[in-house]
Amino acid sequence: MKNERKTQHTKAWDELTFADNFLFCKILEDDPEICRQLLELLLHIKIDRLEPPQSERTMQETLGAKAVRFDVYTKDENRVFDIEIQTTDAKNLPMRARYYQSIIDMDILARGEDYRQLKESYVIFLCLQDIFRRGLPVYFFENACREDVRIPLGDRAYKVFFNAANCDKLESEEERSFFRFLKGGGADTAFSRRIAERVAFAKQDMTWRRQYMTWQQTIDEEKAIAFEEGAQQNARENAWNLLRMNLGTPEQIAQATKIPLEDVLALKEEVSRERGGEAQRIGG
Repeated sequence: MKNERKTQHTKAWDELTFADNFLFCKILEDDPEICRQLLELLLHIKIDRLEPPQSERTMQETLGAKAVRFDVYTKDENRVFDIEIQTTDAKNLPMRARYYQSIIDMDILARGEDYRQLKESYVIFLCLQDIFRRGLPVYFFENACREDVRIPLGDRAYKVFFNAANCDKLESEEERSFFRFLKGGGADTAFSRRIAERVAFAKQDMTWRRQYMTWQQTIDEEKAIAFEEGAQQNARENAWNLLRMNLGTPEQIAQATKIPLEDVLALKEEVSRERGGEAQRIGG
């Protein structure tokens, strides 16, 4: 269908794979057993009972704080897991992991509870590229003493980045097979075949197809808003710099930066107040 290609980056429904965010999230939410097996495979742990996974769960610490949207969020009795699929190197993944973990902790601990009630938390990124450029198949981080890295902090907060580009270095064939499948290869194990079957089944689900089109439209709109906000901020910064350097009249600066004249005049007042404050500090 022509309207399924709304932007240069949008994939048609029939082109989606398990590595695409929509199918990845929907399948793990729809089939908790696949989610449980995946966590056991990635972390080498045993999970007896997993809470129903939630895809695209949004959390926000405070009303004015930046909200986060977890790809797949789930828990067992003692641990919390966030699984993120990352097909590109966004350059900010370490800082994202830090922020995500802080939001997870806020969600876990109720008012009045002791800090010891915090569960183990895992923020897991499944990356198709090697974001650390060190050639490792997996980068597992936990806080440790800088003077003696053998002393862990013991906060039970873990950040794990898998590198599918070097998956052939992983320990088990099942892990290697999963990441080869994630990169677009064949399904060589029972687990990857099960996922491949769920992907094929999902492609026939017209409800999911319609949801994907709505989801993609929402993503495109969010990207457009973010781009516009970034452009406006850049224009404001350019106008501010031009005013501080006395390069042009407010009318000329408004024309050059494409922002309203009244906004330039307001910025000019801010620049004047700033210069007045600087003059007072120097005089004092």
